[in-house]
Amino acid sequence: MKKIIIILAIAGVVFTIHSCKKNPMEKPTTENEQMLSRSQKVIALIRQFDAKLKNNLKSGEMITADSAVWNMEASLNYNYAISDSSAANLLVKKSFYSITVDANQMVLMDDVTTVYWQMDDTLNIQYNGIANPVKHVVFSDVTMDSVVGTTGYLSVATGFGLDLPRNYVPFAEDDDWIWGTLGGPLAGKCDGTEVGVSDGSNELQWRLNNPMPVSGEQIFYTDLETLWTNGWDFLDSNGNERLYVGWDYPEDNCLTNDLLTYYLQQSDDIIYTYDYDGGLRPPGKDFVRLEIIDDLAFNENQSWFYHLYLVTYGIPTQAPPPN
Repeated sequence: MKKIIIILAIAGVVFTIHSCKKNPMEKPTTENEQMLSRSQKVIALIRQFDAKLKNNLKSGEMITADSAVWNMEASLNYNYAISDSSAANLLVKKSFYSITVDANQMVLMDDVTTVYWQMDDTLNIQYNGIANPVKHVVFSDVTMDSVVGTTGYLSVATGFGLDLPRNYVPFAEDDDWIWGTLGGPLAGKCDGTEVGVSDGSNELQWRLNNPMPVSGEQIFYTDLETLWTNGWDFLDSNGNERLYVGWDYPEDNCLTNDLLTYYLQQSDDIIYTYDYDGGLRPPGKDFVRLEIIDDLAFNENQSWFYHLYLVTYGIPTQAPPPN
C-alpha cells in the first residue's frame, strides 16, 4: 500500500480552541532542531529493524519484549501512517497475536519477525477491506497486553481515517443531536431528522479529530498509548461531569448546540492539558486521534448513558522527504 498525501485547501469558519493553535512560528528553533535530531535517530533505528526483518537467515538474536513492541509499532507507523492528514471520520480495527517470552522478558528476533509480518499482512487486509475510496492509516498502536507463563499476548489497534476532512466549524443553532446510539442506525437530531447520518458523539468526534490543517513536514508517531476516560474522571468545581453523562436514563438525552459546545470545549481542554495540570495528556506526547464510544454504565439500582473517550497520544517524529 503506497502512501498518498492529499493536499486540500480548506476554507471555513474556525472554532478557536487549542487544536487550532498549531503555529510553527511560535516554537523556538532549538525545539525544531531537537525534534529533527530525535527524528533522525528514530528513523535510523527503524531502518536497522526493517533490515533485520528482511533478512531471512535465522539469527538466534534475543531482544527485550519492550524493544520488540517499540520497534514493531514504530515500523508500522513509519511505513504506513499518514498521521498529519485530516479525515472526517475515524475507524479503529483491532487484531491479536502471541509470542514466546522467556523468564527474563526476552524474545527471539526470529519470532518478532514472524509476528511483525503477520501484523503487516493484517493491516493491509484491513485497509483493502474498507470499501470507502478515501482512506488512509492514521496510527497503529501495538501493545503487550499480558504475559501468561511463557506466552506474551499482543494487540494492535489501527486507526483508519475515512472521507475527506470537513470545514472546522462551531455548532450552529440547529445543531441539537441525540446524545449517541446504542445499536441500530445513528440516532440523528432531536427533531427526528438526520437519522442514520450522525448523532451527538459523532458530531463531537469529527470536530476534535479535524483541527484546522497546517502545512508542514509529514510526521508519524512513536511510543503510542491510548488512554480511556469519561465524565466521572473529570469534574468541574461544583462536582459536575465535564464530559457527557446522561441524566434521565432510559431517555435518549437531547444535546443542544449549547451543551455540545460546552462538551467540545471541555473535551479540548482535557485532551490538550498535561496530566500534571489536571488534564489527560501524558508528558512529552502530542494528541493523535480519539474515538468516542457510546456506552451504558450500571451502578447498583442506577444506570447512565455516557461517552467513553479513547484518546491516542504519541511522540511526533518527522519523516524524511520522499525519494
